[in-house]
Amino acid sequence: MNLPIHVIEKYLRGEANEEETRLVNDWFYSADAAEAPADEALAALRTQIGKRIHDRLDKSIDLTIRQRKKQRSGVLKIAAAAAVILGIGTYFLMQRGMFSNKPLLAAKTTVKKGDAGNNKATLILANGRQIELDSTADGPIDNKSGIQIIKSEDGKVAYVPTSEHVQLSSVAYNTIITPKSGQYCVTLSDGTKAWLNAASSLRYPVAFNAGSREVELSGEGYFEVATVLSEQGRKIPFIVSVRNTGLPKAMNIKVLGTKFNVMAYDDEASIETTLLEGKVETAYSTGTASLLPGLQSTLEKTNLKFKVSKADIERAVAWKNGEFRFTRMDIKGIMRQIARWYDVSIEYRGNMDNINLSGVFSRKSDVKQMLDILEATGTVHYQLEGNKVIVSTK
Repeated sequence: MNLPIHVIEKYLRGEANEEETRLVNDWFYSADAAEAPADEALAALRTQIGKRIHDRLDKSIDLTIRQRKKQRSGVLKIAAAAAVILGIGTYFLMQRGMFSNKPLLAAKTTVKKGDAGNNKATLILANGRQIELDSTADGPIDNKSGIQIIKSEDGKVAYVPTSEHVQLSSVAYNTIITPKSGQYCVTLSDGTKAWLNAASSLRYPVAFNAGSREVELSGEGYFEVATVLSEQGRKIPFIVSVRNTGLPKAMNIKVLGTKFNVMAYDDEASIETTLLEGKVETAYSTGTASLLPGLQSTLEKTNLKFKVSKADIERAVAWKNGEFRFTRMDIKGIMRQIARWYDVSIEYRGNMDNINLSGVFSRKSDVKQMLDILEATGTVHYQLEGNKVIVSTK
């Protein structure tokens, strides 16, 4: 990765903007830590960046521990508070021994690095045939009534019409299911793209009927909806029917052409719809909520009413961008995300009330690195017993 030296120098002076900071982070972690760059100037700059990262981490850990001793309640920043500023998350602990090419901590757990973050999903065809996508060869998977299903090497499956007009005698549905610790992307026959987070599912027609586009989601998904026109030139709406065990009925999201995220896990207290582009309407039997870009609707399961607020876009789509992003989130909310992504169970010991944390972390880190940083705040302690995480108060 080629990066202008002046951008690195701005970063070291503390003058880099958010985009420049991200570029420096990407460059810093793209090179093999065991190999020094051939350019001596770049090697020197790389060393300065590494020292700055490590110094900031040490200071942030000291600061949060001192704050914890002074004030036992309130919101505490995660030990890697510098991660919020630098956007590199748990790479801090993983890379602290980078120049000696040795890990800082040895993990004694059955949850290994690499278990999470893979493109894993099961595709269920209309005839009931199940295809494990992560172990299926790239290329054509199935071809029905003018629609070819193709798997690509980058964790995606696409429904590609092989003729201009697809004729189906009846609507056939497929379902894609991601397990815990998995994610996947599917391109539907109309060109709409859907990314599924861990422990989610999407049911959709192999080909949409004229004038109708509707899919069913459970869990969490990010959609980029393609604009489709009817023969009369009108936009055909796209509807996401959200299924959740906490709701007596489905919640519907009606869109025309837009980008949005839906978080609707059964174990969460609400369903959040966050709009990035376009316009959507979320609807339930108790009411509706219209959204413009930058807004979020929240359907509380306790009262089944919508609340519209300004959205934290980066937090809402962090999972799609390979991050955990917590903003004053309670510890149980954090642990629910960890449980889904690393496929672990959680047990609590002690009072977890009033423990709220903020931070940004890479989802490529292993579970022990994540838990080590949480523990360094001085707020909680953890034990790993096989695939169970025991969280207790300190």
